[in-house]
Amino acid sequence: MNAKDLLGKKIIDKNARDLAKLAEIEINVKTFTIAKIYGSTGNPLSKKYYDIGANDILAVGDYIQVSKTIETLEEEILDKIPESEEKIVKINNLIGKTVLDSEGNVTGKVSNVDINLNNFKIENISISSSSSSFGISKEEKTCTQDDITSIGDYIIINKTLTKKEEESEETGESKDSVNVDIE
Repeated sequence: MNAKDLLGKKIIDKNARDLAKLAEIEINVKTFTIAKIYGSTGNPLSKKYYDIGANDILAVGDYIQVSKTIETLEEEILDKIPESEEKIVKINNLIGKTVLDSEGNVTGKVSNVDINLNNFKIENISISSSSSSFGISKEEKTCTQDDITSIGDYIIINKTLTKKEEESEETGESKDSVNVDIE
């Protein structure tokens, strides 16, 4: 499931009572798994957050059900989402991050993250290489976790996804060839 589709989903407790809306997902960049989620409640001026571990997630469908109760989570309510620890990245910080290929060229930006809801692992990331004037992606490529070398200020992948190479692969031409029509 796309991470963008998950954000904003209602979270309910084990007694099927409304708890919060999914505000943030934290990803462990070493294991490419969900470390925890944060649910938000309240109005924009006085939001509070629930810190919910990945092990506490029972089911994900139209709602996200967790194994704790509202009363249990109320004891640990947060005023804001804490800063990420080392090797942890927030999904909202991951989306929009610049992706560099193995040659140091900009490939695009992360437009979405696909999460396998059976094991809470990242299956792949979608990379938008260009956008129209309305911010809609024209060209989107996918990379698996095996393609990702590192995640920091940038995401580095171990292959190249440049447009020139794709065009030469499609036409069967090498990168050094030039076609000139003279009449």
